Amino acid sequence: TGLASPAIARDNSFYVGLEAGGMLVEDTSFDYSDPIAGSIKDAYVLDQKPGWDADLIAGYDLGMVRVEAELGYKRASIDEVEVSNFITHGQPGSHYAADGRSSAISVMLNALLDFGDEDSWSGYVGAGVGAARVNENFDIPSINKFFDGRRGRLAWQAIAGVRMAITPNVDLGLKYRFFNVPTLNYHVNAADNPEGIPFDIKGRWRSHSLLLS
Repeated sequence: TGLASPAIARDNSFYVGLEAGGMLVEDTSFDYSDPIAGSIKDAYVLDQKPGWDADLIAGYDLGMVRVEAELGYKRASIDEVEVSNFITHGQPGSHYAADGRSSAISVMLNALLDFGDEDSWSGYVGAGVGAARVNENFDIPSINKFFDGRRGRLAWQAIAGVRMAITPNVDLGLKYRFFNVPTLNYHVNAADNPEGIPFDIKGRWRSHSLLLS
């Protein structure tokens, strides 16, 4: 699915655009640590359902190179969570149905290299860097485990796409985005944990999106 909007994209001019489409989030593995259990690698592994990704962009076309600012939002629901047997207190670790979602709001600065004919078909590749605020939350009722954390971190992305000029001022395109937040560190205070123990969770976010622009 996707949405299209006007986009001005010509040499030595400003442009704006809207992009939206589907997204797949890679399985998210979280390491766990607390003062009693110590460190547990891959304590929780989140499996997410297909989600969606949308962004607004504004930039300037210098010719072969474009620079743009991007405000994006991504969201996917949790399908199930694989839990380590260290978390289930000696019971066999297993996959559990879970409620919850993963989401990220990001502000990125992208640099793109254009090639082709701007009056018909053209392509581009590029990369971006910025910051993302990632929210991870899940609830596993069958074993009385839940987590809700928000963290802002450095993010980067790789981009590739094609576009076609349908009028002198409007382009329609298809874009692939790999989005990565390499480090996510969450801390939960003892007062917010039913077991009364503070703990830390560490992981990352990686997603793949296909967008209509």
